[in-house]
Amino acid sequence: MKFIILSLLFAFSSINMASCAQGSDTATYQVESKSSGEVYLAVDSVDVSSFDVTPDWAPPQEPKSLVDGNFLTRWASDYKDDQWVILDFGKSKVISKIIIYWETAYAVDYDILISKDKENWKILLSLKDSDGGIDKLEFSPVEARYVKVIGRKRVNPAWGVSVWEVLCFGPENKNPEDKPLIFIYPKLVDKLELKDSQEVVLQAEKPLASPGALLLGELQKGVVYTSWGKTELGTEASDQTLEYLKESGVRYVSIMIIWSQASINEKIVSRDDKDTPDDMALIHAINKAHSLGMKVMLKPHVEVKSGEWRGEIVPSEEWFASYSDYIINYATIAEQYHVEAFSIGTELANTTYPEWQSSWESIIKEVRKNYSGRVVYGANWNEYKTVGFWDKLDFIGMSAYFPLTAKKDPTKEELVAAWKDNCENIGQWLDNKGLDKPVIFTEIGYCSADGANTKPWSFSDISEESVDQEEQANSLEAMFIVCFQYSWFKGFYLWNYLPQERWSPLGYPIRGKLAEDVFKKRLKNIGR
Repeated sequence: MKFIILSLLFAFSSINMASCAQGSDTATYQVESKSSGEVYLAVDSVDVSSFDVTPDWAPPQEPKSLVDGNFLTRWASDYKDDQWVILDFGKSKVISKIIIYWETAYAVDYDILISKDKENWKILLSLKDSDGGIDKLEFSPVEARYVKVIGRKRVNPAWGVSVWEVLCFGPENKNPEDKPLIFIYPKLVDKLELKDSQEVVLQAEKPLASPGALLLGELQKGVVYTSWGKTELGTEASDQTLEYLKESGVRYVSIMIIWSQASINEKIVSRDDKDTPDDMALIHAINKAHSLGMKVMLKPHVEVKSGEWRGEIVPSEEWFASYSDYIINYATIAEQYHVEAFSIGTELANTTYPEWQSSWESIIKEVRKNYSGRVVYGANWNEYKTVGFWDKLDFIGMSAYFPLTAKKDPTKEELVAAWKDNCENIGQWLDNKGLDKPVIFTEIGYCSADGANTKPWSFSDISEESVDQEEQANSLEAMFIVCFQYSWFKGFYLWNYLPQERWSPLGYPIRGKLAEDVFKKRLKNIGR
């Protein structure tokens, strides 16, 4: 039987408690159980040292994200040491426990200080060698109005520090105006009650039933669900995001899987220590989607660590042997967990020329032996005409990042006309090839920036001053207006939604932007 320990949001860190100064005396706070008769200490306001302003990843600049009881919101700092948060209770309270839910960018070493006036601070705890996840800190009761957490050392010097939630508790008889957590954030109570040990071991989940087989003629209106993290797909944040997608009208989700190779000339594709999801986390996300009535596609990707695009990978017999093992592994998981569709590859343009067709046909044959659902390949927008094995698949898949215009400020009418040209070209190609196959866009998306329609596949040359939500929304709506008029078109998967909310003012995610309004409206109306 297989087991996995989920460290993010499911496991406690090992904490080294240090001494703290109180006046002229020194006392040591011991970890002890204080779960009975405690109340949640409501926070009046939050102050922070800085915010992360990275255009494509940073969350909203809202300090109270730290205390809103929501694991889809978080605070993230600038990329420096000694970044801090200050919680203000509005008046002095008696504190006996603090729980910190770290995001992936956690502090390895950090201090917790307390104050009654925000000027004179005393060290409460000094922690070393934390390993992220959840830090549950219990100590002898102490009175303070302010609590300050300072990150002294970051797990990754290229990141700042980031926190999902900070919860403070104290004795009920010392804090008469406060209430138990269940009255403030009832959804957090079950999460806390699990934490009686240093680690929670999760058993491999049993497969859940599929909502139904994926029919060739049904309209797939979905999203690509992207994660670059081992356990993120198994977290509460991921569950809540999938629930949000269901509420938005999404019934199809394509879950991305990352393996990697060192360079485009590397012959071995392998799991990535950071980016590849653990199988149990992946399985949890599949089951969660199925429990919400969503149909699932598994979508393997290959990332090139040296920075080149996957479409430039240099194929060889050794590379195909390694890649085949990668794909068959996930095809087997897809079969066991009733996944409705499986992609055998994404944008591997340099490997799909005729000289390698027999290698692809061998992979398809092996996938069919191990998997009974629908099979697709996701060709790049300028690759699909050179792929020679479409007749062996159920769907023709495309990463539909077609350039639309040469303008940074096109009208919606110009974007509609460009999409019509693209669809006419696809339809003519299908006729010329005699391909009677449904086409799906395994990826489609635009950055929320000026000129995003000119090179939809690119983010690297967009400046921080070029935010343009309207162009993102109009480009997406043009696709909706045009593509569903063609009988060969059977759906799309929007790039991208992430298991944790990242604001991304310039990036592809549409959550909270004009494009999401377009997306939700079209989900309801298309196909009825």
